[in-house]
Amino acid sequence: MGHTAVILGDQLLRDHPALDGASRAVLVESTALMGRRPVHRRRLHAVLVALRAYAQELRERHPDLEVVEHRGAASFADALAAHEGERLVAAHPNRRSAVRHLRDDLGVELVDSTQFLVGPERFAAYARGRRTLTMEHFYREMRREHRVLLDDAGEPLGGRWNFDAENRRPPKEGLSAPAPYRPREGELDAAVRDDLDRLVAAGAITTIGQDGPRHVAVTHDEARRALRSFVDERLRDFGPWQDAMVPGERMLFHANLSAPLNLGVLDPLTVVRAAERAHREDGVPLQSVEGFVRQIIGWREYVWGMYWLRADEWPQRNALEADRPLPVAIAAPGEHETGWNCLDTTLTAVGEDAYAHHIERLMVLGNIMLLHGTRPVEALRWFETAFIDGAEWVMAPNAMGMALYADGGEMMTKPYAAGGNYVSKMSRHCPSCRYDPKQRTGPDACPLSALYWDFLDRHRDRFTGNHRMAMPLKTLGRFDPAELAAIRARADDAREELDTGGG
Repeated sequence: MGHTAVILGDQLLRDHPALDGASRAVLVESTALMGRRPVHRRRLHAVLVALRAYAQELRERHPDLEVVEHRGAASFADALAAHEGERLVAAHPNRRSAVRHLRDDLGVELVDSTQFLVGPERFAAYARGRRTLTMEHFYREMRREHRVLLDDAGEPLGGRWNFDAENRRPPKEGLSAPAPYRPREGELDAAVRDDLDRLVAAGAITTIGQDGPRHVAVTHDEARRALRSFVDERLRDFGPWQDAMVPGERMLFHANLSAPLNLGVLDPLTVVRAAERAHREDGVPLQSVEGFVRQIIGWREYVWGMYWLRADEWPQRNALEADRPLPVAIAAPGEHETGWNCLDTTLTAVGEDAYAHHIERLMVLGNIMLLHGTRPVEALRWFETAFIDGAEWVMAPNAMGMALYADGGEMMTKPYAAGGNYVSKMSRHCPSCRYDPKQRTGPDACPLSALYWDFLDRHRDRFTGNHRMAMPLKTLGRFDPAELAAIRARADDAREELDTGGG
C-alpha cells in the first residue's frame, strides 16, 4: 500500500510531487488556521473553493486514489490524527512555520515542491558570497536558464534586458481596459459561502471585507482561461500602463493571475511561454511582454528566494524602528473615510475585492505605512490576510523589505518613500481630492507630502551618504526651521487621521 499524500491549500499542483506512489490523498480545512486572525472574506472563499475543486479533480483524474477531505477540522493535528500509523508525505510548504509544524511536530515527510522554478536551497547557493542581491541580475540568469525572450545567439530580444524606459507611463485621460476574465460560480461556491456564514455566526472565524462574486481563477481550467484572456486582450498594453492608477479601473491591464499562481493551479513557465508566444507569433509589443515576464520569473521567484533566505528573521526586522500600530483607517479596509482620495479609493477596492494592483500596494498603502511609522510585522500580517493572493512568503519581502524598508536596504538601495507629487503624476486621484499635492504645510496640504518630508527629516542621519537620497535631502536642507515645524505639525495631524480612521 502506498503512502498518504497531505495536500496543502496553496499547493494544488496538477502533478503534485507528494502524489507519486500515493494510495490516499488528505486535504484539510482547519478552522484553527482560518480563525487565527481576521481574514478577508473573499480570500477564504477562494481558497476553500480551490481546495474542494481540487479534491473533485483528484477523484476524476485518479480513480484508484482514495481522497479524504477533513472539512471543519479543529486543527491540522486533529485531522492528521485520524491517519496515525500511515506514512504521511507532503510537498515542502510555502511557509516557514508550516515546515516546522508538519515535519517536526506531526512527523510528515517533506519532498521537494515543484511550484517554483528555484527552490530555497538553490537560491541560498545563488546568494552565497554576493555583496548585493539585486533582482535584475537574478532575473537575467532566469531568462538565460529558461531561454526566455532570447535570440539565437542567447542575447536578449531587442538588444536590452529591461524596457522600463518605454513602460510605466502616467495615465492619460480616459484610459480604460477590456474587462478581465471572470469565472462562473457553481455549487461549490454556494456551499463554501454557506459554510463561512456558519463559521462566522458561531464565532469560530472573523472576516474583514465584503463578500461578492468570485473574480479569481481557482481551478486549472479556470486558470488557463484567465491566462488566455489576459494574453489576448490586455497584455499588449500592460507595459506602458502597469504603474498607472485610474479610479474605476481596478484591474486596468493587470493579469489577475497572482491568486491562481499562488494556489498552484497555474504554472509560472506556462504563463511566461504564453506571453513569449504572444510577442513572437502575434506581434504583442516586446516592452509589454518583457515587463510582464520580469514580474513572473524575475520578481516573483526573487521574492520567493528572499523570503526563505531570511525566513526566521522577517518577523523581527525593523531597521527604521517604526513603532506605531497598524492605522485604524487601514485595518478595516473600506470602513473609514480619511478624505485622502488615493487611500480611500484603494482601501475601498481592497474591502470590496481583496485586490489592489502592485503600484497601489507599494506606492499608496505601503508608502503610507512607511511614512506613518507602522510596525513592519503588523503591515505584513495585514497584507497577508487582506488580499486574495496574500501569503507570508509574498508579503514579507514585498511589504516589509521593499515597502517599509524593514531590512535596512538589503532588497532596495533606497526606501520607496514618496509624497503627493508621485501620486499626482501616476494617478487620476488628485484632481478630485480635497488636498493639494503641491502643498506640504497648512490645512490644504496633501498629507502624503507632509508625511514624506517629515519622514526624511526624522531619518536624515540614516540616509546621509546614500547617493540615491542625495537630491531629496539637499532639498530638505533648504527648509528653514519654521517650515520644518509646520511640516511636522501637518504630518502629526495626518498620522492622527490614520490612527483614528477619520479625515
